Amino acid sequence: MTKTLLKETLRSITSNKLRFLSIAVIVALGLSFFVGINSASPAMNYEANEYFNRNNLMDVYVTSSIPFTNEDINKIKNIKNVTQVNASSYIDGYATLGRENIVNKNGTELILRISSFDAEKEEKFLKGENDPSFLNRFDLKEGRLPSKAGECVVDEKSAELYPDIEIGKTINITDADSSAGVELENNKFVIVGTVVSPIYISLDRGQTKLGSGSLDSYIYVLPENFSGNEVNGLAVKMKYSEYLDTFSDEYSDRAELIAEMIKNSSKEAIDSKLVELKNEYTQKIEDKKAEIDSFSKESDKTLDEKKASIKEFKQYVDNEDKILKDIKSSNETKKKNALATLNSLEKQLSTLKSSYDAHVKSRDSQSSEIKGYSELKKLYDDLNDKHLSEKENLDSLQSAYRSKVSALEQKNEEIAEHESTISDYENRIERLTAEIEELDKKISSLGSEMNYYNLRVENQNSAVEDIKAEIKKQNEIISDSASTSEERLSAISRRTKLNNDLSTAQKELNSRKNEQENAQSQLAAAKAEKAKKESEKKKLTTALSNERAALSTAVSRRDVMKTECSNVASNYNSAKKSYDDDSATLAKYVTSMNELTKGQSSLTALIEQVENEQAEITSLNRRVTEAQISYTLAARNSSVEVAKAEYDLKVAKSRYGTVDDEYTELRNDIENKMSALNSELKGLRTTLSNLANLRWVTTPRNDFTGMRSLKISLENIRSMSTVFPIVFFLTAMVACLVIMIKNVEEERKEIGVFKAFGYSNISIAGKFLLYALLAWAIGIFFGTLMGTCVLPFVICSIYNMTYSVPNVGTVFLAEYVFFGIAISFIMIIAATLIAVIHEIRNNPAILMRPKNIAFNRRHILEKIPGLWGKMSYGMVVVARTVSRSRERVTAGAIGIACCTALILSSLGLINSTTAVSGAQYADDGIFKYDIMFVLRTPQQQDAKVLKEILNDQRTQNATLFGNRSAFASADNASQTKKTVNVISMKDTENFSDYVNFKLIDGSLDFSKGNAVITDKMAEDLGIKVGEQVCLMSADGITVKARVGGIVKNYTNHYVYMTDETYEEVFGTAPQNKYIIVAAKDYVDEQDIKNLASDFLKEDIVTGASTASEMASSVDVSISRIFAVVMMFVLSACLLALIVMYTNSNVNLSERTREIANIKVIGLSDHEVLIYVIRESVISTAYGAVIGLIAGIF
Repeated sequence: MTKTLLKETLRSITSNKLRFLSIAVIVALGLSFFVGINSASPAMNYEANEYFNRNNLMDVYVTSSIPFTNEDINKIKNIKNVTQVNASSYIDGYATLGRENIVNKNGTELILRISSFDAEKEEKFLKGENDPSFLNRFDLKEGRLPSKAGECVVDEKSAELYPDIEIGKTINITDADSSAGVELENNKFVIVGTVVSPIYISLDRGQTKLGSGSLDSYIYVLPENFSGNEVNGLAVKMKYSEYLDTFSDEYSDRAELIAEMIKNSSKEAIDSKLVELKNEYTQKIEDKKAEIDSFSKESDKTLDEKKASIKEFKQYVDNEDKILKDIKSSNETKKKNALATLNSLEKQLSTLKSSYDAHVKSRDSQSSEIKGYSELKKLYDDLNDKHLSEKENLDSLQSAYRSKVSALEQKNEEIAEHESTISDYENRIERLTAEIEELDKKISSLGSEMNYYNLRVENQNSAVEDIKAEIKKQNEIISDSASTSEERLSAISRRTKLNNDLSTAQKELNSRKNEQENAQSQLAAAKAEKAKKESEKKKLTTALSNERAALSTAVSRRDVMKTECSNVASNYNSAKKSYDDDSATLAKYVTSMNELTKGQSSLTALIEQVENEQAEITSLNRRVTEAQISYTLAARNSSVEVAKAEYDLKVAKSRYGTVDDEYTELRNDIENKMSALNSELKGLRTTLSNLANLRWVTTPRNDFTGMRSLKISLENIRSMSTVFPIVFFLTAMVACLVIMIKNVEEERKEIGVFKAFGYSNISIAGKFLLYALLAWAIGIFFGTLMGTCVLPFVICSIYNMTYSVPNVGTVFLAEYVFFGIAISFIMIIAATLIAVIHEIRNNPAILMRPKNIAFNRRHILEKIPGLWGKMSYGMVVVARTVSRSRERVTAGAIGIACCTALILSSLGLINSTTAVSGAQYADDGIFKYDIMFVLRTPQQQDAKVLKEILNDQRTQNATLFGNRSAFASADNASQTKKTVNVISMKDTENFSDYVNFKLIDGSLDFSKGNAVITDKMAEDLGIKVGEQVCLMSADGITVKARVGGIVKNYTNHYVYMTDETYEEVFGTAPQNKYIIVAAKDYVDEQDIKNLASDFLKEDIVTGASTASEMASSVDVSISRIFAVVMMFVLSACLLALIVMYTNSNVNLSERTREIANIKVIGLSDHEVLIYVIRESVISTAYGAVIGLIAGIF
């Protein structure tokens, strides 16, 4: 391609950048979606396999209801292609925190799987060591590994879902299932970390024998937390499995072959222990019989005692009058005895008081004689105590005064030091201020000199440049071939002189620059000196302020100390005077006391007698008071005890009608326990009879919980990659074709000119190909970037909300990238060639003339009688324009149709998925109940809690049912399995009030041995009415039931059967631990929640879920699909916007002159706008209609 064509190509790009960018964006969208969607599934698949291989995930999991022995483990190791076997222990149990139950998302008690692990090998793995013998390694996310018994690490997802589960808390395990012969040594575990295990990659953690049969979470503990050395779980690794894709048929076949070989070998292993097992289970049956007999006797005794208690209670209520009479008679007797005691004590007290008064009178007459001595002695003692205290105070004041004077002298010295320092700082600051002022003057002078030198340098520099310019001019004259010889000689002479002048001027310039640099250096030195002085002055100023503040504080403190010294001196003088006065008074007291010396022996004896009588009077007064209290209490208790007896009788009467219900409830509890014991006995007998057929349960990796759903998710992503990218590429090609046709039409004259100049058709076509390929190159760059870095990450991130698989990073799958680039290359080349070939075939004369408009061609609408004449001028113009631009209008309509179909199908998918929760839980949906309660233990239909719920004014109806989880398949050999909920009910007609059985096939045949299943399950498993459905429980036992009918359902899979069918199929009675409640019509959502919370307070109720909460849980799961689909909707909208912009841009560019003409005629801007966009509206409407039809079908 010539330079001229290249310039024209670049000019075409710059003249209409948006059109060029439209091609780039269209190519980027098409390529990004093709690469991104096609790469997402392989990328997730690759990351999942890498994750499994890095953590050395087992290929087959083997469990047994009987603990494994070393011989069993060695037998499995010896199977061909088995490379490694790891043994571990596990047990399932309910989790609590302290006394509070942990409730899962369905409102039931949280069920955990407690598994043992090798802490030493796990520690090495976390440090980066790779031990091939260590299987099922988990990743530590937070905290640390357990280091001793009683510690555990928990599932990271559980820590996120349940805020109560956090590091440092203690989990209690209750009601652990020890049916496999494994028991816990410790039931309390402190959480020390959170982990993610490759065994559990989805939120569905698997099955269990406890509760509803669904496992909620898991924890890992050290082996010493299990009692004994029994193991009930074996992780098996097969040869070369790390090189196979987990989700491939080859891996599935190999893993199932190993699983089948292990299962077949279990017969020999179990048969070798058959005699021992039979003896063991025979003994268990005998022990269970003994337990049942013991429980029956204790129950009979308990019921008899309850009957006797009820009989005694009724006799108590029936003898009401006699009981009240006896209480009143007893109280009257007590009151009379208390009154007699009180009268006797009052008489003794009166006699003693008369004797006491006579003795007191005699004592007072004798004591008056020596009263003066006692008073004087008391005054002396008081004054002497005061005198001693004053002496101590006087010594203290003297010491304090000396201390104050010493402190005051020190403070004066401190003030003198501060004043000296301040004076020194002020002198230094004054000196620095003067020096700074001198430096300011010097800097000002140097600045003026600097300006002068700068001006001189600039002037000299200008002179040098002028000389250089003149030299350049003379050089041009010398080199110019048009110059004469004389002009050249003159120029050479002139240049020589200018060179000399330049040398002189350059020297002068260098000299002036040296002067400038010297001045600059002096100025910088002066400024640096000034900055140093100012910094020193600032530091001194700060220090001066601090010293002045310290001086002010010291002066204030000195003034306070002076006042304190003065006060202490005054206090000392006052205390000294008081001390001297008291010394003189004490000397007088001693002289007077020596004169009073009389005896007091008779007075002392009389005083002692008075004191004894006074003590007796006090004792009698207390006894009289007690007697009065006793009498008062006897009188008061008489009425109180009567009132209490009357109240107790009233309460007893109110309970009179309920004691029989208490007996019924106790009998029901005993019957439930007896039924459970009989079921256990029946299960033991069934196990004993099936020992010969007992086998190990083997689960290949592709049957692990979450593996099947992850495989389906990968297939769903793969299916999306076949439709959406094709639509994007088709739309992109149509839009590129429209743009290139318009480009060719606009440059039709240029094509004619190039042909006239002799350019070949290939060169001219190459110009347009270069234009398209440049846009294509930009598009594939950004498209590849988005398709490898953004889209796979976004899609996989959405799915990883459900699966615990590492997210993908940059995904470069060469086959998809290069294939997408090839498709887009062919598309852009084809669109360009289609647009350009038609034009370059014409000769230059035709191309350089405007394109002829086909006149005298009748429009198809003109052939319809009466229509053409009635059309407005604007509609006639639009019809002719559409007819004239059929290709572009059709292309635009195709693009809009593709985008509309894509948007409609995406929105339809959103609508169908978001409507699932309503279809399942709304008033006219499948589940018509409002609340589901979960009970702690199985109950009968006459259970007390069920009666209380039915008696609540908010309840319309309620019923009891059973629910357990199982795996369903078409037959035992089928690889397709579904997790289902097996629902057992007593009355099918009553159950229809809570579940809307929308029959699809067959009939609602709930006869014995028959079950009704849901439609999606029947479709996935390929089961029809009349066929058998296989149900495998958590312990590996598989049973069958006949399908009597198929009903509609939207979420999860269900198998409905009666209690009799359940007992016949599974061999045990159903565990009726669930109650569903239908509220009355006027009860709102808040009342329903209140009803649920009210009964959650009952001990027997462990969980409750409202229909709205379950619907919200479904909506959360569906929101992930919504995010993926919305990404397609937004991308389709962007593509439609580009297509519509392209069509409108081409339309407007073609009709520029026409728009000018109609504006000259006088049409307003609004009318012109409507006139112009009619074609685009018709094209868009045409394409939208086709797209809506395509999107529906």
